[in-house]
Amino acid sequence: MSKKLKAPMMVAVLLTVSCLPALAETVVYSGFSSTTGLTFSGDAATATTGDGTVLRLTPSAGGQSGAVYTTTPVTLGSGSTFSTQFQFRFTDPAGIDPADGITFVLSNGSAGLGTDGGGLGYQGASAQSVAIEFDTYENGGDDSSSNHVAIDTGGVLEDLDLTNAYGVANCNFGGGIGTGCMSDGDLWTVLIEYDGTDLSLWVTDPAEGPTDQIYNDLPIDISSYLGTSSATLGFTGSTGSGYENQDIVDWTYSNTSTLPTTTVPEPSSLLMLGSGLAAAAAMLRRRLFN
Repeated sequence: MSKKLKAPMMVAVLLTVSCLPALAETVVYSGFSSTTGLTFSGDAATATTGDGTVLRLTPSAGGQSGAVYTTTPVTLGSGSTFSTQFQFRFTDPAGIDPADGITFVLSNGSAGLGTDGGGLGYQGASAQSVAIEFDTYENGGDDSSSNHVAIDTGGVLEDLDLTNAYGVANCNFGGGIGTGCMSDGDLWTVLIEYDGTDLSLWVTDPAEGPTDQIYNDLPIDISSYLGTSSATLGFTGSTGSGYENQDIVDWTYSNTSTLPTTTVPEPSSLLMLGSGLAAAAAMLRRRLFN
């Protein structure tokens, strides 16, 4: 049974890519009106929506495949530690069913664009990589539901540790797309924390209320898959005979195992991170776990 936590609240912070001595390297996009530091592939683009300017990994059209990655590799922590939070919204499902989903990717070196349809834009993209998929279409075999989170490695859709969000397995036109379905049009929040040994992951559908803990200290040796202390980070997505708009609304990354909560000293010569990030991150953690 999934452990339930209070829903994490996103707070707006400044767009920052910064590396400060003795502090976490942090990437923060409170929106995507600026895409400095990002590289687009395939059908990915920005789009203006009610959420502001978003990363649209795929439009609601058939046979699409898109990816957005950091232009340069980002430093990981000791043992490949990292934490990240992002929000996504999937809208306008059409075709045979809502499809196909997205991934969050860590890749050694430049990351390519994978296949569309069930490939989620990740299949075949990078031989030294780890991806976490958020899949909205059941392709059969190990891909056994239309509403699951799973782990993939080496550019292969393996569907390891497949877990249904909120325990809901069927989110299609025939069965209905209710709350707890990633294709329900709600603004979902994802929080991922990795301490070098174990990975924990939470998702939140605001219509459901409580946060659903998908993984609680799931053992995985990410460094062995990457073979590097830095990684190109990003997102992929795809559609096939079913489709939907697949948007990333905001994104925060840190190379610590939890998002920073301490005050950041004001730097004299590097890009200022500012007190807003520290206060926002502290507020986020308090709301998440209090």
